[in-house]
Amino acid sequence: MAKQRQKQLKNKLKNLQRATQERQQRLIKQEPQKVSALAQNLALLSDDESKSSALETALDVEKVPIVHHPDLLATLRRLIAAQKLTALPNSRLTTTELADLATTLPLPLPRGYQQMLRELGALQGFGYFFAGRNNENVAADLVYLNQAARADFLTEQQAETLLIFAASEQRYLAFSYAQPGPPRIVRGDQQHEAEVAVDFAAFVAQLAQ
Repeated sequence: MAKQRQKQLKNKLKNLQRATQERQQRLIKQEPQKVSALAQNLALLSDDESKSSALETALDVEKVPIVHHPDLLATLRRLIAAQKLTALPNSRLTTTELADLATTLPLPLPRGYQQMLRELGALQGFGYFFAGRNNENVAADLVYLNQAARADFLTEQQAETLLIFAASEQRYLAFSYAQPGPPRIVRGDQQHEAEVAVDFAAFVAQLAQ
């Protein structure tokens, strides 16, 4: 009876030792993954911080008075008055909504476009939807436009530098961060891409000509 009990205790000890070793092995295997994931997250954070001085963020709109782009907004209002552009109902965004929108976009929205969304909302005209937030019409929704474009036709390089802000049946308009400084405006389709303006204000001025 005593021998049997001693044998049972030895078996329990072996099982405990085996379980401890297995647990240690699992921890050893998991540790490099944790370190790797942490390193990747820190690398992404570092990339964001290094770009923040060159790219505008959603919250920048609060630091810049609306008169920062007086010609841009005035020109857009003239185009609306001339019925060349139409503001989509209930599409103006608050600063909080703009900040929330920014967290779901792959690249920053320039200040002028943010101010357009805050003062006027999403617009339609010249065959395009100039998008913002819209649950009823996906063509007027920035998040949908960029998700669909990245899934369907943008190359990997384009996906890293283009933020699409308007779409027609065949073409898109996008902010291009392919070069330093303010994003340029490019027009493209699934095969071609061409620069059309040095920035959003210049593009709107072209629409008014």
